[in-house]
Amino acid sequence: MGLTISHYSALEVTRQLRSKGIDLSASDTVPLRKPTSWVSQRLNMKAFNDPAWKWPKPSATKHLSILTPGHSSRMRVANIDAHPSFANLPARSILWLDERASMVCPELLFLQLAEVLGFPQLVLLGHELCGYFSRCAEEPLEGDVVDHVPPATTVESIRGYLARLTRIHGVVRAREALRYVSDGALSAPESVLATMYGLPASKGGYNMGPVTLNARIGMSDSEQARRSAKARYPDLLFPFAKIGLNYDGEGHLDLDGLLEAARALEHAGPQKRIEAEAELLSKKQAVREKVLDDNLRNMQLASRGYIVFPITKEDLYGDGNLDAVTRRLLGCAHEVFGIDVTPYEALLEDTDKTHDRNDLLQSLLPGGGSWGASYGKL
Repeated sequence: MGLTISHYSALEVTRQLRSKGIDLSASDTVPLRKPTSWVSQRLNMKAFNDPAWKWPKPSATKHLSILTPGHSSRMRVANIDAHPSFANLPARSILWLDERASMVCPELLFLQLAEVLGFPQLVLLGHELCGYFSRCAEEPLEGDVVDHVPPATTVESIRGYLARLTRIHGVVRAREALRYVSDGALSAPESVLATMYGLPASKGGYNMGPVTLNARIGMSDSEQARRSAKARYPDLLFPFAKIGLNYDGEGHLDLDGLLEAARALEHAGPQKRIEAEAELLSKKQAVREKVLDDNLRNMQLASRGYIVFPITKEDLYGDGNLDAVTRRLLGCAHEVFGIDVTPYEALLEDTDKTHDRNDLLQSLLPGGGSWGASYGKL
């Protein structure tokens, strides 16, 4: 079987596979076996230069982590970190990759990283594993994010896996973090918002959870008949009122495509001008239709009693920007729904908590900082 990849190395492989659209929940499983060499000689660093090895290669700067059945089968190979497994590993813990490698399942991966990640970063990872997006394997914070991929697991699957374990390192922390993880995040920014709003103040969050991601809000029969819209899916809903957030990212409106089409028309020769004009008109119409659909979305949700605030990238970056959004949201919850928001407002007035919260938020965003020490080192 070769090696069973685990810990940070398994996270890298998980992201590689998910970014290709591979559904890990449909993967075959195998028992955990002793590490073996796939080359004729004893396993050493040269073996990883074999084209047959398709997975992360160990190096002095980034070790390869593997899982072994016990202390007796631990390896001593340069740049490979062998982790002995605990006894009675639950069924379906190891996923088959190929004849030379397997890896830990997403549920076991979450447990393993509970020992090494910061608490907010562990929650953020949970949203990724249970969501429809995958971060970049090489640069998880700064790299490109792939959307529209199958979830690696679900909150219920992780909870069930952890329930079968007792007195295992990291299990208590993993269970605690899972309380703040939701299924269904469609993008990395959604996962950041869910983490920030779900976490308690003691962990740097707004203490406004548990939040629900992309819940289905059915339209009325008359609305369906008029607009052919059966449902809307707000990015994030809060538990204390029918109020939420929709994140409209930089690519929400194709302004870059509109600008490119305008430039193409400006430089088009006589033979290409008609084609360029049509392309510009098409881009303009697409942007306009998106704006109209956004307005319709907000009105339809309001007609069902939901007030959903649209927010943008600019609301996430900079000290106090998301706090300002939150104040408006709480004002709406109080004035429209009659909710007592005093505890939430008191948290926003706490200077120390505000500083910690803003630092944490910026550290979870691309270009903002530093989950480097624990999460972005891959």
